[in-house]
Order: sequence, then structure tokens, then C-alpha cells
Amino acid sequence: MARVIGGSTIGEGCFLDRDVVIGYPPGDELPLLDSDREAEIAGAAVGDNCTLRAGTLYSRARLGSSVRSGHGWLVREDSTVGNGCLIGTGVTIDNDCRVGDHCSLQTGVYIPTGSRIGDRCFLGPNATLTNDRTPLRTDYRLEGVTLGDDVTVGANATLMPGISVGEGAFIAGGAVVTRDVPVWKMAVGVPARIVDLPENLKKPNRLGK
Repeated sequence: MARVIGGSTIGEGCFLDRDVVIGYPPGDELPLLDSDREAEIAGAAVGDNCTLRAGTLYSRARLGSSVRSGHGWLVREDSTVGNGCLIGTGVTIDNDCRVGDHCSLQTGVYIPTGSRIGDRCFLGPNATLTNDRTPLRTDYRLEGVTLGDDVTVGANATLMPGISVGEGAFIAGGAVVTRDVPVWKMAVGVPARIVDLPENLKKPNRLGK
């Protein structure tokens, strides 16, 4: 049976694997776990008709309706995943992130604190968004990545902190993106250069149909 902690709520028609944890407390609530005050943990919210395999949804996070997952996923506190999304095996969504409706996050995707992802975005296997330009070397201010609607990010692509990717843009597999990508353009290479998007790719992602 899934472990449902504190004030967590589960919608109707959901399947939760026995190794799912809903409402795991972040650091500020952790002392309440396994105590007579566990009911005080805020908990998480899961919408209707979700299918969740083994993974963890932190307290104060929310999944919309009809979300599906693989195994070993993690969604941290104060993050929201929209309706109809796929959270693949090994996906990590850190705290204070927003993922829109009908997104597909494939195996091994990493989304760091402060990121914003629009509707119908596709992130291929091991796509990595980053938010710290100088890890452990200087005082830092985390800068999440922003993706507009209908963005595609290919497998093993890396997006550097603070960049914005416009609606309909396409990030080629393996690209390292160091600057903003305009709407309906393509980023390709290391470091990525911006090129015109082929005409046959100038259409919304076929997600949520």
C-alpha cells in the first residue's frame, strides 16, 4: 500500500503502487515525520485518474489529473505538475517548479529549482536543465530555465541557467544551450547555435490530443 502522509489528498480513480510516497516532508517539516505530530505535515495533492509507480511526491507539491509515472521519480516541495503529464523513470523535479499540462518528461530528465515549463513540452531522455552557473565557487542566485509552450528538448541536451526558450522551439539532441532561443527556432551543437526550424517541424507538439 502507498504511504500517504499528513494532509495529503488523493483524487478519484487513481492507481498508486505500494512503493509510492505521497507528502514526504521537506526539511522544515521533517521533524514531524514518524511522531505524534505527523498529521501536521501539510501533505501533497494528487488529482483524479493518476497512475503512479514507485516514486516520491513531497509535501506541498501537486500533481494534476491523469498524470502517469515510471519508476523512481521525485517531485519536490512547492512544485506543480499539470494535467495529463508523463513523468518518466528516474525523473527529478526539484522544488518551486511549474510544469504545464500534457508534458512528456522522458527517462532521466532533471528539472532544477525555479524552472518554468509550458504546456505540451517534450523533454527527451536525460535532458538536463541547470540553475547555477558557478557551483560552489561564488555566491550565487539560482536561475531556473523557462520553456514556452510546445518546446521540444532532445535527448542528452543541456540548458544553462536562466535561459528562456520560446514557444515551439526545438533543441536538438546533445546540444548545450547557453543563450535564449527565439520562438519557432532550432538550437543545435556545442555550444548551440540558432538556426531556422525546418518547415515540417513548425507545428505544435502532438501531446494531449
